[in-house]
Amino acid sequence: MKNIPTDLLRTFVTIKDLGGFTSAGELLGRSQPAISLQIKKLESLLDTKIFLRGTSLELTEDGERLYQAAKQILEINDRVIARLSGENVSGRVRLGIPNDFELAFLPKALRHLARTYPNITIEVDCDISKVIHQRFQRHLYDACFVMEPEKKEEDRDIRDYRIDQLTWVMSHNNLAESEILPLVTYPQGCIYRAMLERSLAQAGKQYRIAYTSPSLLGIMSAVEEGLGLTAMASSVVPPHLSKAIETERLPRLGSVSIGLYYRERELSVATRHVLDFLRAGLANLAPPSMLEAR
Repeated sequence: MKNIPTDLLRTFVTIKDLGGFTSAGELLGRSQPAISLQIKKLESLLDTKIFLRGTSLELTEDGERLYQAAKQILEINDRVIARLSGENVSGRVRLGIPNDFELAFLPKALRHLARTYPNITIEVDCDISKVIHQRFQRHLYDACFVMEPEKKEEDRDIRDYRIDQLTWVMSHNNLAESEILPLVTYPQGCIYRAMLERSLAQAGKQYRIAYTSPSLLGIMSAVEEGLGLTAMASSVVPPHLSKAIETERLPRLGSVSIGLYYRERELSVATRHVLDFLRAGLANLAPPSMLEAR
């Protein structure tokens, strides 16, 4: 009778949940080659393929069956370990995030966290980055995500930030041909709005603020209805909206840094676990396309 090691199952489930070998390695503390080797061992043990090799990590039929069973096995394993060892982690973590992360990796990361550490309570607050950072400085959050202009020198842990290209986002391509570009933006103080206005002013392009909203839903709804163009970090653009190609009418917007802020000396055990999940999600954000990276 064969036995499946739980560490192989955990690696497999983490890859599926986070959508990549790299992000799974970040969370589990292993290199990508080590993660790949574990999957090969699992496939060899079961004598089947569990991932379709291609551009995306889709599961085979056997992979789907294994995924459902593996989640149940790991949940039972974790409950037993937590109950018998007394090592179950609990606590409250206050997290501030920019509005755009409402639809990026955060919901999936927090769902996975809740399954692994059900006694950690997360309180999430969304706003523009400037407000989030101000609240963090007033100790209203244990950790926060902030979008800010790319720094020439970055002294933070490489796991705590990533650089992303700011890109034009629209619903109807003809908007880019308007004499006066209609913009959909967050209120004053938003990094997107500041970079939009600065780039257009430097390029000598006329624009008007057609719609302002403090919420991501309001921004997306206005763009979907063709009221104007907006700008977002490339990796968090919702799939139903279009990334406009930069042209003479649409100048290059520059890059932003998406990063974590926290106070190392004040971190609780619960917050450290939350940071591990957030780092993995950050590493797994969709990379900019070759066109946007030029």
